[in-house]
Amino acid sequence: MIYYKNNPVYKEWMESKSLEPQLKRMLQNASEEELFAAFNLELEFGTAGIRGILGAGPGRFNLYTIRKVTISYANLLIKKHFGRLKDGVVIGHDNRHNSAIFAQEVANILTSFGITAYLFEDNKMKPTPVVSFATKALNCIGGVVITASHNPAEYNGYKIYDQFGCQLMPEDTDIIAAEMNKISNIIDWKYTPDIRLLKTVNKEITNKYLNMICNLEFYQNHQSEKKMLKIVFSAVNGTGTEFTPVILKESGYEVIEVAEHAYEDPTFEHVVNPNPEFDPAWKIPLQYGAKHNADLIILNDPDADRIGIAVKHNNKFYRLDGNQTGPILIDWKLKNLVRTNQMPINPVLYSSFVTSDLGDRIAHETYQTAIVKTLTGFKWMGNEMAKESVNGLNFVFAYEESYGYVLDPSTRDKDGIQASIMIAEACWFYKKQGQTLIDYLNELFLKYGYYYTETINLNFKPEEKDSKIDPLMTSLRTDGLKQLNNLKVIKTEDYLDGLYNMPGQDLVKYYFEDGSWLAVRPSGTEPKLKIYFVTVGQNEKEAQAKTKTMYAELKKKMNI
Repeated sequence: MIYYKNNPVYKEWMESKSLEPQLKRMLQNASEEELFAAFNLELEFGTAGIRGILGAGPGRFNLYTIRKVTISYANLLIKKHFGRLKDGVVIGHDNRHNSAIFAQEVANILTSFGITAYLFEDNKMKPTPVVSFATKALNCIGGVVITASHNPAEYNGYKIYDQFGCQLMPEDTDIIAAEMNKISNIIDWKYTPDIRLLKTVNKEITNKYLNMICNLEFYQNHQSEKKMLKIVFSAVNGTGTEFTPVILKESGYEVIEVAEHAYEDPTFEHVVNPNPEFDPAWKIPLQYGAKHNADLIILNDPDADRIGIAVKHNNKFYRLDGNQTGPILIDWKLKNLVRTNQMPINPVLYSSFVTSDLGDRIAHETYQTAIVKTLTGFKWMGNEMAKESVNGLNFVFAYEESYGYVLDPSTRDKDGIQASIMIAEACWFYKKQGQTLIDYLNELFLKYGYYYTETINLNFKPEEKDSKIDPLMTSLRTDGLKQLNNLKVIKTEDYLDGLYNMPGQDLVKYYFEDGSWLAVRPSGTEPKLKIYFVTVGQNEKEAQAKTKTMYAELKKKMNI
């Protein structure tokens, strides 16, 4: 505590009479390391807004973070939409600690600036894609979601949408960040809400969202047949409970909800880690799958913008990653658009630079779909979608490897509920043929080649970005890669200064002579370094062995 007793920001927090007692107690009991993280760093906008560990100080997520961002966002809205402030902002939240309190605070602050604020009925939690949809459907000037998405229980976050329900682009978040830097003494800041500007999102909007989801089905009049498909569903104690299982049941499927995951719980006691990419969230759902002899297990993450699936094949459950689920959804949707004569002219698919090539190849080679590659994060895809009328293109699909998909452009952020209804229908259809989604995926591999994908996350503390993550990226750029596993690197792409009409991003990608590639980038939302492998082989065993050897050699080169 010696260092921090002279830190002016620390002193400002500790000496303020307005500071919440709970946060003051946290500071009084904090270790030197905790204080370093809380006062030596300040939360910044990343890939999907601001996220941070809950706690006291400018480096943690708290009520004062909410106030600082919201004041700055209000100033942006006044500059950009001065004549439309009464059109308002939709505000939603997930199941996290303090999310409902934070959402109400956002609404109150916005009204104090003369901006209409829409909360959902009784300020209940709502999925992120529903907020995106409502923002666009209500013709609002923006939207806010208080969510930490798939992060652990100690996190919360703040995501902002433009008038189309798309995450704000850097030119806007940079303005907000600059406005935040102008604010001093946020702890003692006072305001007066204008309750006349507090509105409730009409149920008609959520009904329109539900209708959109139902219309994604290609076989809507087969409810009785769909009873043959048994689905286990987990909301991991988050927002999906209100929507996904209800829609699946109405479509005819037999749905068994994981009881331990079906209620609102910010602690994730029975989930542990609510990220569908990792094992803990799957423990109980897999037990349910075995007990109930299910065909399919579906997990939405806490804010329901992502989906994880496990498929029963030869009496065993196989979890599919985003690079496997995506191609299945792409082929299923596009083949049925062709079958029903609904394929638009000049169709376009969006995918990120770190997503496997398989989905792109299916869309382009079989369905003559244009491919637009973007940086990681759906704001980039949403921004490109907004240009379709100018570019003469028509949306059919958007996705990235981290379990995020958009199937209908009425949401401009990834939507795990959309993906749930479509993957269920594909699973049902192939079960009728005596096949599983694993069989379907293997057919795609047989046609396009076997793609094995693996994403490795190297985790760090928030304060280690400068000391550990940045030096690793610098070393990669300085030393480069010439070969791994006796495979020559035939092309290197450094995205730092921008490539393919995209702004710069801290990403390096290496292409190998056999068609495999790997990419390395720091996460934009968490303190981690992400390494993406896409290896091509004759079969899974060969491709997986390549990845294992390549990663072992890469670790030596990077000294990790």
